[in-house]
Amino acid sequence: MSLIEPTIYYEEYLRYFKMALEQQRLCNISKESPFGMISHLQSKMGDDLMENVELYDVVERKYAGFSQIVNDCFYGWTEDHPYWEKMKSNRVTWQRETVAKDWTGKHHDFKLPEWLYVMILHRVTGSAINYATKPSGYHNTILFELHTAKTIEEMVTIVNYRRKPFYTSVGYQFPSFPKPIEKYKRGGDYYLSEFLPKLAREMAEWLESGGRRDLRDIGNYMLEWNTRNGLKRYQFQYAAVVADIADWFPQYVNRESMFYYGTNAVECISYLAKPLVKMKSEDFLDTVMEMIYRDTDSVPYNAEDVCCDFIRWVENYVRPGVDYNHLDFDEVWSSCTIKDHPFGRQKAMLELGLVDTFNYITSHPSDDTVLKKAGMTIEEYKKRCKSTMI
Repeated sequence: MSLIEPTIYYEEYLRYFKMALEQQRLCNISKESPFGMISHLQSKMGDDLMENVELYDVVERKYAGFSQIVNDCFYGWTEDHPYWEKMKSNRVTWQRETVAKDWTGKHHDFKLPEWLYVMILHRVTGSAINYATKPSGYHNTILFELHTAKTIEEMVTIVNYRRKPFYTSVGYQFPSFPKPIEKYKRGGDYYLSEFLPKLAREMAEWLESGGRRDLRDIGNYMLEWNTRNGLKRYQFQYAAVVADIADWFPQYVNRESMFYYGTNAVECISYLAKPLVKMKSEDFLDTVMEMIYRDTDSVPYNAEDVCCDFIRWVENYVRPGVDYNHLDFDEVWSSCTIKDHPFGRQKAMLELGLVDTFNYITSHPSDDTVLKKAGMTIEEYKKRCKSTMI
């Protein structure tokens, strides 16, 4: 007996996944030239959004913008780097060249505790992400400097002497850090200096003490560690760390095990299928994820991130900023065939006269922002879309 029924959104998800997989091969990552070398504008995806916005070109988290700098740190300027074909052809940004060359050889200094410190720091300070820029994953980060350290203590010293910003919430978020004590100006510095060194070392010892662990077991270890140490549970950020461990230290994890679901992923999955029986929320999400894994061969922690990108794609997400302000936001649309989706930036909203233009916006219209301003319900919007055959 089937527990869920796929919707038209699931059909679109599978189509989007296939396109994103192809664009990842063409524009993002490939072991063989010329694949991975083609520009987004030349990718011929038949999708204006994917061709103009460098966000929808990935089905594996390791190659997404928020993980790019970790690849540079971990692999350095070596042939082990997943982007080596581009690097040896001199098709790299100055950011990648700088970080990868500076971090070359760090495995001589860093073992598992030090790498965990770097990865957790990266995630709790905003993952260096800024979706309004190209490349998007090198914004306000201290990882440009930590290569000079050989120990966790030396990294802590760099954190405390850093004067330039290295926390960013531009497209990402950092957690509710503890209130700083007198020695520290920021709660984040307090956490990175007094709590994270202990967490990194204890967690490394725990990971090395047993066999492969499920992703949620690793996440629960981190969340419970925070609780024991008087911290709030950093669910969003620690989930990203769990995925990092799966990507860079797979020997410690069962990569096929179930993952956590962020807010965007939960929203996306709610569109993909309908439950046919009464189910707990997590059971429903896991059942849909099992369907995705079966149909795409994408392990859950990767598919969760694709879900986040998919819902952005459906809602025509572009973050206005220096590298995207040249676009005509009234013309650049995804190829999504669902024309009555009520959230985000939609062509139907223009054609129905709910907005005069999407140009000159300072932020992407989230959720039902446009409908609320127009005084229209979701049901009325869908009815009007249907009646005008948009």
